[in-house]
Formats: sequence, structure tokens, C-alpha cells
Amino acid sequence: MILSANITEKSMGSKLLLKDFSLSLQENQKIAIIGRNGVGKSTLLDLLDGSDDEYIGEVNLKKGAVIMSTRQEHNEVGDMTVLEYILSELPQYTHLKKIIDNFEHLRNPNKALLSEFSDAIERFGVLDYYRAEDRVIQELERYQIDIKSAKSSLKNLSGGQKRFVELVKIAESHVDLALIDEPTNHMDYVAKAEFITWLNACKCAVVLVSHDRDVLAEVDAIVEIKDHQAYITPGGYDKYLQQNRHNTIQGIGQY
Repeated sequence: MILSANITEKSMGSKLLLKDFSLSLQENQKIAIIGRNGVGKSTLLDLLDGSDDEYIGEVNLKKGAVIMSTRQEHNEVGDMTVLEYILSELPQYTHLKKIIDNFEHLRNPNKALLSEFSDAIERFGVLDYYRAEDRVIQELERYQIDIKSAKSSLKNLSGGQKRFVELVKIAESHVDLALIDEPTNHMDYVAKAEFITWLNACKCAVVLVSHDRDVLAEVDAIVEIKDHQAYITPGGYDKYLQQNRHNTIQGIGQY
């Protein structure tokens, strides 16, 4: 198991969002979170990545696991280019590159600095960051963001293009768990096909919020938030529809 969440209660102001909510995620598992507007789907992602800690309960991530979320806002990135932003978000990239770059300007490095530099070089290679810039540019082009735009300010992109940038960031981060909010909004069929190809090929666990039937068809389970709790259907969208029809026939009602 890579993550478990047991939320006794999560409220937003006077509004109760989650109560006695439980979710577990296995390594490499892909699950989709669905539900009506305002039930707490995006809030759940914030709880899982730790950016929201105002709740009763606990969220446990496997020791050593690396987690990354897509951003909705980019106000704090200033005038960073698209390429600079993505590279800066890659785990350890900025830290390791700073050590490597700084070492090249040292005249008489001591043993400690030499060891630090050697470790950074090795780690940079293990993470395959020497080719990261070229790969990022190629990934951006798959989402119809050309090299000129990649080397221009992120703030010049449209909201839809920034969403694509977030997906490239996730794809290049080699994380253990990716949290993705509405990945295919504003996507044409070419970009959606590219995302689904990545989703099926990636080795990390994924929790995504989506109502896109093409995406829901590819996940391992669908988790619907209703009445503050999690209703879990193993399998993709067809299994979800079958379960809904069964529950309706039994008089339980739809999740």
C-alpha cells in the first residue's frame, strides 16, 4: 500500500464535506474521484498531498514515497519560462543542479564539497536529468506547445495550456504518486489521447479527479463521493454503470 486515508471529518467553514471517509491506494493503482460539484473532490486531493491539514483523521503515505500534485494557480512563479518552471518542480533537480554548477566555480574544494559534488553527479544521472530539458520540450510539443512557447513566460499561456504544462511536469517527475485535478479539461482529442497513453504506461500510482468517460474507462477503480463518504467501484466506467444499474434495480438509488 502506498497511501491510506481515514478522514473522520473535514469541513469547509460551516459546510461538512467528508465524514468517516476511508480510502486506500496500492502501488501503481489508478483511481478516479467523481462526484457532484462542491462535494470535496479537489479538497480531497489537498488532504492527500498534505497542503490541507485542517481535518480530523489521518493520511499516511508510504515512507520514502514521492508525491506530486498538479497546480491550479501559478501566481507565485513570476516571470519563469515554461521550461524553467517544469525543471524547477522536478524532485531534487534544482538542489542537485545548484551543487553541480557551484562546484565548477570553486578553486580549492575540500573533501566534503568533493564528496557532495560526486553524490550530486551520481544522483543527477540516476534520475536521468541530463536529458530532462530535451524530454520536457518533446512532451510539451505533444500537447501542441512549441519550443518558442516553452522558452517564453509561463504567465503568457492560456489556462488550458497551463493545464498541459502541469501534466508534463507530472510525467517527467518520476514520482511514486501523482494527484491530478481534471486533467482533460480544455483538451482536444489529440491531447487527450496523449494523456491516456501516459496514464496507461506510467509506473506510478495516480489519483485523479475527472468526469471524462474516456479517462474513467482506463482506471482501476472509481471512487464517488456522496453523502460525505466514499463509494468504491472496482474497474472502469463500464463497471461503474453496471453497479449503478444494479443498485437502482435493488432500490438503493444511485451513488
